[in-house]
Amino acid sequence: MIITAVILAVAAAFCLALGTHFQQYAVATMSPGVRRRTIWLTGLGLMGLVTVLNVVALGLGPVAIVQPIGAISLVFAALISRRFFGLRLGAPLLISIGLTLFSIFAFVATSARFSHDLVATSESITWLLAVLVALAVFGTLFAFSRAGHIRRIIMTGIVFGTVAAATHYLARTVVADGLPGFDPVGAQWWTVLAAVALASAVGFWLVQTAYACGPAETVLAGLTVVDPIVAVIIGAAFFGEYTGLTPAAIGMLLLAGAGGIGGVWMLSRFHPRALEARTTRPTPTSATRPTPPRTDRADLTPITAATTETN
Repeated sequence: MIITAVILAVAAAFCLALGTHFQQYAVATMSPGVRRRTIWLTGLGLMGLVTVLNVVALGLGPVAIVQPIGAISLVFAALISRRFFGLRLGAPLLISIGLTLFSIFAFVATSARFSHDLVATSESITWLLAVLVALAVFGTLFAFSRAGHIRRIIMTGIVFGTVAAATHYLARTVVADGLPGFDPVGAQWWTVLAAVALASAVGFWLVQTAYACGPAETVLAGLTVVDPIVAVIIGAAFFGEYTGLTPAAIGMLLLAGAGGIGGVWMLSRFHPRALEARTTRPTPTSATRPTPPRTDRADLTPITAATTETN
């Protein structure tokens, strides 16, 4: 079952890289029209396939193994960008991707050694529901803010990491006991499903705004680092999936997390698109003032996102 879960997760990683490029290209570079909408919807379809593959994989394997495999999408994304968008894979970019991948796989190797079957209680599910609803509300407010590219990625990763942990609970319940009914216990499962759908919609909206103000590789890198870290934390805190962690293991997890965040920061600094934006940015003078960023609500919708801040 775990081997099947890994294969499905790798397939999801490829679809994630491809779908991200379709949507980022449509949102950030194309004028409104039928072609733009078609490309964006193609990316949306691929993202839907990613969701299906990940749900099945999370039902078959531990979240600590399945979720971080999404980091492979960075490799797929770099190859796609090089082949179709002329991206030059210079040393800084390769080092950034390498550091991110190494860190996330170190995180996987450490956390997987202490992975156990989840133990869901009524109290833990209630807390999970509260976190999902709170993230949905806060994420909506965050989407309307002037937060930059990296902050949007981190917020999206937190939302999707929590969604992944909740999806793991939902999928494992179905695998073990079948689809729940509508009795009090089953009603709680359906409520979590509704909260997952709500939080997923908010996370999807947030990631569209991130596509509009930065390269696809930084979006993927941030999500594949923040997402599994948050999923593991939720699994450990609410479901006791990682009991018995030693101080050395905790230290390794913290070190791997710091390395992953460092890799994402390097990628956001040294990506050719980010370098070009910094070199072409006009210097404000007393005679020339920068145009304030647009803050109308239309800028933050999936199809018309036009945020230009690049933290």
